[in-house]
Amino acid sequence: MDGVTTALTTSFTSVATALTGVIGDVLPIALPVVGAMIVVTIGIKIFKKVVSK
Repeated sequence: MDGVTTALTTSFTSVATALTGVIGDVLPIALPVVGAMIVVTIGIKIFKKVVSK
């Protein structure tokens, strides 16, 4: 039973480390893209409000 517990712990630890690395690599790229999309969306809504009046 100890072998299974050790194997599962090691596997989950390596998966968590890999996911943390991927998030660390993707976040600097994804954050500005998502921010730009939010700014454009809000800008379009404001523009539509101003034009419709």
